[in-house]
Amino acid sequence: MKEKRLLEAYGDIDLKMLEDITLSKGISGHEAGCSRVMKHYMEDVTDSIGYDNLGSIYGLQKGNAKEGEKAPKVAIYGHMDEVGFYVKEIEDSGYLKLINAGGLWSHTLLDSEVIVTTREGKEIYGVLGFCPAWGLKPEIATTVKDLDEMYIDIGVADKKEAQDLGIRPGDMVTFKTDFKVMANPNYLCSKAWDDRVGVCVATDVIRRLKGEEHFADVYAVGSTQEEVGVRGARTVTWDVEPDIAIAIDSTYAKDVPGAKYGTCLGSGVTLSVMDGGTISNRELVYYMEDLCKEMGIDFVYDFFPRGATDSEFIHLHKNGIVNMTLSIPSRYIHAHRAIIHRKDYADTVKLLTEFCKRVDNEMVEKFKASNR
Repeated sequence: MKEKRLLEAYGDIDLKMLEDITLSKGISGHEAGCSRVMKHYMEDVTDSIGYDNLGSIYGLQKGNAKEGEKAPKVAIYGHMDEVGFYVKEIEDSGYLKLINAGGLWSHTLLDSEVIVTTREGKEIYGVLGFCPAWGLKPEIATTVKDLDEMYIDIGVADKKEAQDLGIRPGDMVTFKTDFKVMANPNYLCSKAWDDRVGVCVATDVIRRLKGEEHFADVYAVGSTQEEVGVRGARTVTWDVEPDIAIAIDSTYAKDVPGAKYGTCLGSGVTLSVMDGGTISNRELVYYMEDLCKEMGIDFVYDFFPRGATDSEFIHLHKNGIVNMTLSIPSRYIHAHRAIIHRKDYADTVKLLTEFCKRVDNEMVEKFKASNR
């Protein structure tokens, strides 16, 4: 009986939406492909959709406040950019040299399949390569290679052939990965779970709120350029001006050999108490704890002294915003494939949907007053 439960897919999840959003192409500064998919899934459930000048997108679903009543604003953020590369140079041989956009570990990269997207939108297949190990001295062959030593092989004879394909310095390079439901259907593999999982959560919540009673105005936000300095969250927050902001982002998975910290997949909701850029509003954390208990949702805590999320600059907007981060663990974060668990995703969506239905002005003031 236990084995049967393990192999049953948890929760009601739109796998097509998750696949479409994760497989869209969009490194930092090139997020339009992802934002178009997010817009597609939001436009039938929102009252308006807007953009800031860095490309962040936000969909607004108005609450049922009466005319003259001030509705509180709740914003759920997920950053759209994925780790990847820019074409830095085309060598005379036709190989492409790279510069990374976001944190990548070179030992995870060799032989990865990639797609180079030209300015005209043409997609060209390539493989990340390096000099074969058997042609190197042992002390060199066994060391991790720097990105500067790697290249993309697109299968051309020389530089002119690469240029004739439309490739230019500055073109976007993304990982080529399929969306896979794994042997146990609760485990989902794709690229860019960091942080397309947050984009999916924000989109899913606003879709589930359609037709539900809620007093607050709710925003689903897809921010840009988080991986290179949490940039889009700063600018889009000037447009949205939320009273409560919740960032959704990936965190490290603890349930892999050698891992010392993080969260185990399948734990449910992960409440981030603090990270390298944010200390969550404690009254908001307490409320989420109590709501999880009331709804029978499993939850754990996350403490991450290094690194940060969109919350880092959201909570510093103007004179401060009530804010916290909810994390979803991902195996193999910042690599060309990663794995999440349906339970973590579904429980987070369920919690936030109910939370948005309950927010009122009194609650907002209670959260704001908790630091006084």
